[in-house]
Amino acid sequence: MNKRTRNLIILAAALVLLIAVAVIAGRGHGSAPVAVRMQKLEYAAFTVKLPENGVVMHQRTATIPVLVSGNVGKIFVQAGSRVTQGELLATIYNPAIDYTAEGSQADEASAVANVTAAQVQEQNARVGYQEQVDTDKSALDEAKRVYDADVELYANKAIPLNQLDSDRAKLDQARYAYDQAVEQLRLGAVSGFNGSTTQAAIAAAQKARIVNAQNQQQAGFLEVRAPFDGAIQSVATEPSDTLRSLQSGDQVTAGQELFTIADGRGYIVKAQVDEQDIINVKLGQAVNVTGEDFPGRTIRGHVAAIAPIATKSTDASSTAKQVLTTIALDEDPPFLRDGMSADVDILTTDIPHAIVVPNDAVFQDKGKSYVYVVRAGVARKQPIVTAKVGDTQTMVKSGLVPGETIVAEKSEELADGAKVKPMPSSSPSPSPAGA
Repeated sequence: MNKRTRNLIILAAALVLLIAVAVIAGRGHGSAPVAVRMQKLEYAAFTVKLPENGVVMHQRTATIPVLVSGNVGKIFVQAGSRVTQGELLATIYNPAIDYTAEGSQADEASAVANVTAAQVQEQNARVGYQEQVDTDKSALDEAKRVYDADVELYANKAIPLNQLDSDRAKLDQARYAYDQAVEQLRLGAVSGFNGSTTQAAIAAAQKARIVNAQNQQQAGFLEVRAPFDGAIQSVATEPSDTLRSLQSGDQVTAGQELFTIADGRGYIVKAQVDEQDIINVKLGQAVNVTGEDFPGRTIRGHVAAIAPIATKSTDASSTAKQVLTTIALDEDPPFLRDGMSADVDILTTDIPHAIVVPNDAVFQDKGKSYVYVVRAGVARKQPIVTAKVGDTQTMVKSGLVPGETIVAEKSEELADGAKVKPMPSSSPSPSPAGA
């Protein structure tokens, strides 16, 4: 092959290459932009919600039973009545209880009086014994003085021997009487100066006091009082007629429920959280409460208590366990009622100021994440570092800044450098003429 032929071949190949490059470039510049859904980034809240079902109820409720059998005397309240702790709600008529309480009160008073009488007798006995000792001691001292004087007189032959002997006998008698009185005082002290009578009286009084306290307590149960401040939720009905409230004269038995009461500290929501999800629930987490019974309203609350144990699910077909979680509501709307069903969204993650993108906007390549950022109508790959991933959104730690526009959905036509345009927003179809 000569030199001229070789040059022609090289020139032809170069022309083919230039034409191919021109065709490819022409296709790139002339291809139609891809219509995609776009999103302009700005700071937003990133939340991860744990949805549960719950029941609305008052923070504190109680049933108030009658504690003794009898007949209804009078009912002073009705459903909706506001009451204070200790306020009289109803009375129960039972004359046997009143009679017993009055009798035991009299018995206690009598027993206490017997203790006083026994104590007086004991004191008198002590005083009597001591007085006898004092008297006999005085007699002994006097007999000894006389005898000592007579001994001196006898020595001087002033009195006969029989007189001295008589005075000695009197001294011996006085000493014996004194010794007897001292022994009686000692024995009296040992026995408590008839203290057995006092101790028996004290024991009888204690027994009477216990019996009377029990009977007075029973009598106190004839008055039904509010255990705390609150509102009466319901008044018991006649067992044989649920439409008829209990009235004066109706018979009641011990333990029968008379009223239900709820305090006025607002409402809570009790929710059962699955045992596998409770690890993500913490005290203080924000909660959104909604419900079919109050459509269009969202009530804010927070996790106030988490039960220490897991219990079997109320669903008989489930083997899972649940943990009772209490949601305290941050407001007290007037439309809430005990027993309402509620939908609970526990915000296990709630970051109010973050860069958030749809999950569909995040692509993966060899373990790395990226999105498409739109600049001058062209989609460019932008590597990102994610922080948290929720059900529908991803929180971006780095790689994006507010104000940038990203492609918010996946598309097979997307590639680095592809032209893109915003997908037209859907608009309502025009109304028929004359509508």
